Amino acid sequence: MSDPWVSEVKYGNKRQLREKYKKLRRLLDKMERSVVLVEGKRDKSALEKLGCRRVITISGRIRDVCESLDGEHVVIIATDLDRRGNEMARRAREELEGCSVRADGETRVLLARILKIRYFEDAKRGFDDFMEEVEKNQI
Repeated sequence: MSDPWVSEVKYGNKRQLREKYKKLRRLLDKMERSVVLVEGKRDKSALEKLGCRRVITISGRIRDVCESLDGEHVVIIATDLDRRGNEMARRAREELEGCSVRADGETRVLLARILKIRYFEDAKRGFDDFMEEVEKNQI
């Protein structure tokens, strides 16, 4: 029997939803201040709609982009969570580390998990769905 004080929602119970909301805010704040590498234009557009200001597409030009970021402290890699995206993330990490830039690949996984997305072009839709649930549950 479920606890009447715990409302089950799409993203877990209210406590879990509240924790995911806090984590999402921290991730988006971090992404707004950082350089974020994505695969293509639709990914870039979706993340810009979430407030990310320094989004760069890397499709077909990973090495050139990574070399241009020499001097950045940390760069977030936000490629899709599919085979191609994982391969691009691996290559971008190697190139960035070759330029002494720390590659953050964890943020991509955490953001995708919270928003329930696999492709970053769906980030805005995932965010809107999540925020609808937050509002519905008065978080």
